[in-house]
Amino acid sequence: MEEMLYHVNENDEILGKISRSEAHSKGLLHRCGVVFLLNNDGKVLINKRSSGHETFPFCYDSSVSFHVTYGETYEDSAERETEEEIKIKAPLKYIGKFLHRDPPEYQIVSVFLCIANDEPTIDSEEFLGGKFLSIKEVEKIIQNKNITPWLRDGWKILIKHLKKK
Repeated sequence: MEEMLYHVNENDEILGKISRSEAHSKGLLHRCGVVFLLNNDGKVLINKRSSGHETFPFCYDSSVSFHVTYGETYEDSAERETEEEIKIKAPLKYIGKFLHRDPPEYQIVSVFLCIANDEPTIDSEEFLGGKFLSIKEVEKIIQNKNITPWLRDGWKILIKHLKKK
């Protein structure tokens, strides 16, 4: 059965329910999210997407990225996907939201921070692998442009949040 998503407007108000394929084929705005996992050394888990992804295969990505499944909140989806994709169960903190249009994606993306020293177990269907990198190392990757747009834009929110602390 195909994954169902929220169809929303630019104010993130729900317009209805749409399939994931419909959201992408018609360029309809839908809800997504990312999680950045930081360890106690201040390093961030960055993953590389597998070839099985229809969008942005082989690109660097956040620790976890997800569509918000219809019937779930952003937080519900973030917690579930963090457990599924990297096998981490730890508190998540919402730190911001952004809108982006990078075809075929047109998304409102919520950004979450997870601080845990647990060793992640990377889902090999989702990612080719991942590693913890310093902020400077991630910024070099972002400059190289072989990244997902939600890593690019979510990173700005993460850095702004970390600078406040």
